Amino acid sequence: MKKIGLITNYERDKELKYTKETADFLLSQGCTVLTDQKLGLRLGLKTYLQSYMQVYGEAEMLIVLGGDGTILSAARHAALYDLPIFGINLGSLGYLAGAERSEGKTAIKKVLAGEYAVEKRMMLQTVGSDKRLFIGLNDIYVRNKEAAHMLKIGLWVNDRYIDDYKGDGIIIATPTGSTAYNLSAGGPVLKPDTELMTITQICPHNLYARPLVISGDDEVSISIEGDSLGVVFIDGVLSSELGKGERVTIKKADYYTRLIKTTSLSFYDILRSKMAWQQRD
Repeated sequence: MKKIGLITNYERDKELKYTKETADFLLSQGCTVLTDQKLGLRLGLKTYLQSYMQVYGEAEMLIVLGGDGTILSAARHAALYDLPIFGINLGSLGYLAGAERSEGKTAIKKVLAGEYAVEKRMMLQTVGSDKRLFIGLNDIYVRNKEAAHMLKIGLWVNDRYIDDYKGDGIIIATPTGSTAYNLSAGGPVLKPDTELMTITQICPHNLYARPLVISGDDEVSISIEGDSLGVVFIDGVLSSELGKGERVTIKKADYYTRLIKTTSLSFYDILRSKMAWQQRD
C-alpha cells in the first residue's frame, strides 16, 4: 500500500504535531500521503487534493488519527469505496482503533509490511425523510426531539408487530455498536464478527422491557405513536425527524467497514483492557 489517505481530528491534535509526524513518517517510507487541501496546507505538503471526499476515492488505505467518533465519521465514507481503515487512538477509549498513539509508527510499519488482518464489520442503513440513504457502523437510535421528554414508539420486525414502548427512545445496534450506547443502556455485548442486531430500549417506563437480539438479515421498523416529534440519529449524527404515525425502517447495509488490526489481541482481551472489566477469583 503506497497511496495512504490521512484524516485527523483537529480537536485531538490542535497543533497537528502528531499528524505532521505521521505524515513525515509515511513519506519517509516511500508512501504518497493523500489529504484534503485544508490539512495539506497546514502540514506543508507539496501536493494535496481539493476535498476530503477525493481522498476516499483515490487512497488504497486510510489512516485515521483521533478517537472512536473520528473513525465512525470516516467509516461512513470509506465503506462506499471498500477502503480499509487503520485508526490510531488520540482519544480516550479508542475501542475501534488499531493502535494507541505511542505505538503509531511501529504499527504503521507492520501495515506497510503486510503484517495485519482486516476485520469486516456489518453496518446499518436507513432512508431519511428527504429520501437520502444513511449508513452507520455503530447504531441508529430514535428519541423525542424534546430531549428531556418520553416518547411512545411502535416496534416491528419483518413487518410483524412486536409492541409499543414508552421511554427515552430505542437503539438498534450492530455488533460493533453493541459496546457503545447500547452497552450503557443495558443492552447485550455482541461479538463483532457476527451479523446480528440488538434492539435496546432507553430508560423504558415499564417492568418487562428487555433487549432483543435478532438476525442481521431482519428488518426493523419504528413508528411514532404519540403526539411527540421523534428524531433519528445514526452514529450520533441527526439524519431525520419523525412525526406522528411516521416510520423509519432499519436494515443491514449493503456496505461494510473494513478495520485494519496489527495486534493479536482477541475481542475479549480488548474488552478487558478498554472497558476495565474486573476479574474475580
